[in-house]
Amino acid sequence: MNHWLIIIFLIGGSYTTSNAQFLLNGNAAQTNDTCYRLTQASVFQSGSIWNPNKIDLNQSFDLVLQVFLGCEDTWGADGMVFGFQPVSTSLGTAGGGLGFLGIAPSLGVEMDTWQNDDVFDPAYDHLAIIKNGVLNHQSSSTLAGPIQASPNNPNIEDCNFHDLRISWEAPIHKLTVYFDCQIRLVLTNDIVQNIFNGDPFVFWGFTAATGGAMNVQQVCFSYTSFLDQMEDIIMCPGGQVQLSARGGIQYKWTPEEGLNNPNIANPIAAPTQTTVYTVNILDACNRPFYDEVTVAIAGDAVFFDLGADTTLCEGNSLQLDATTPTAVYQWMDGSQNPTLTVSSPGLYAVTVTRTDTFCIASDWIDIGYRQVPTLDLGADTTLCRGQMLLLDASFPEASYRWQDGTSTPTYAAKAPGVYEVNLLHPCGESTDQVAVDFENCRKVFIPNAFSPNQDGINDELRCFQDGDVEIIHVFRVFDRWGGLLWESKEVLPDASEAAWNGQWRGKAAPAGTYVYLIELTFRDGHRTRLSGDVAILR
Repeated sequence: MNHWLIIIFLIGGSYTTSNAQFLLNGNAAQTNDTCYRLTQASVFQSGSIWNPNKIDLNQSFDLVLQVFLGCEDTWGADGMVFGFQPVSTSLGTAGGGLGFLGIAPSLGVEMDTWQNDDVFDPAYDHLAIIKNGVLNHQSSSTLAGPIQASPNNPNIEDCNFHDLRISWEAPIHKLTVYFDCQIRLVLTNDIVQNIFNGDPFVFWGFTAATGGAMNVQQVCFSYTSFLDQMEDIIMCPGGQVQLSARGGIQYKWTPEEGLNNPNIANPIAAPTQTTVYTVNILDACNRPFYDEVTVAIAGDAVFFDLGADTTLCEGNSLQLDATTPTAVYQWMDGSQNPTLTVSSPGLYAVTVTRTDTFCIASDWIDIGYRQVPTLDLGADTTLCRGQMLLLDASFPEASYRWQDGTSTPTYAAKAPGVYEVNLLHPCGESTDQVAVDFENCRKVFIPNAFSPNQDGINDELRCFQDGDVEIIHVFRVFDRWGGLLWESKEVLPDASEAAWNGQWRGKAAPAGTYVYLIELTFRDGHRTRLSGDVAILR
């Protein structure tokens, strides 16, 4: 069984700015704005996409795209062919013919991923330029190749997209095929005369199929001269228009006069006289191609201006006015009224066409929105002595005035009092205040005597506090000769382990005077050490 996937590009005499103008046949499906899946990984599928407009091979063109040959190598098929033919826009059959076999007259650039011995395919995935739908590489219909498709890998069914570029230089009858950023095939041939019998007009499209072997096969457009080439513009005097190129990673426009930025894909042009702008585009492989557009100045002067970029306050709206005598309007959101009321941030653009002179002008305005100021210093609060509360009134684009005249966004409250700030903002004014008080956070009491007689009254030696002690690091009791009788470490102040019951080695310590040492941290973070005498009463 023969297996080929053939993809056919046909270049037509007219073009549209949309690259979605294709007739889809069979299993072909559009996956996004620029990509088409021709077959799934299923046996005996066929799919094709065709542009219904023929193109003129007397005109040069560039095609910059990516092809995906699938993920299965051993049992993957079949390949791709770029070509043109004047026959039809119908669906080709599944299997070995793949919608291209036998089509005459035709020219194709084959990207074959299946070795068919009966047509003398090489073992590696290969490229070839063929004519009249003849796939036999030992025939005179193979005009160039076969050659290994990728310069670095015999397999291109590797689950990756590969860069493909086809360039036709009509004046010198030269067709150049790039694959993975390198020139792989060059054909110099007057194909209009020698293949198409003097008729330069052909269809362009893609066909693909699977047989007993299969792969997902896709193509994605970056740039095609006949789809993406810029159309000339008639601009009203005093107006501006946005140019738009695509398919590259770098752009350089000349001349620079009248452009807001000559190094981007879509500069704004406002020339004072008719100007031809040329853009040098570098594709993903850093290879240049070119496009040009004429901005002609004609008609009546522009009578509208959307104004400078601006910022509004939340809840406010702005009416944009492009009213112009005898004109039609096209806003970015599809509105066709002379005015547009906006109430959310974004870039708003309108193109105005004078119906009396058919010149156009565009304008853009970037609308931002500010938040309406909100202010909250927090609830009234009480701090520990020695602490500080940082009051924060920060708000973008605001100015501040505190109760003492301070104008910073933050204020350190270090003393008792009522603190107030007035916030001034382009979208409003706000005032808030907070009362701050201070208290002693280091209150603690350790008795100088206790009576461990189990009567339930003053039976333990402990640290008494009203929530001011956060943790006791060390609590020790010594006899009068310095002997350690009891110790507790890293305990909460109300824990049972934080109290001495007057026992030593399981027996009641005799009445008398003892020494304690305690190290603790208060709730304000202050760490201290206390010591003193305590008497046991029996």
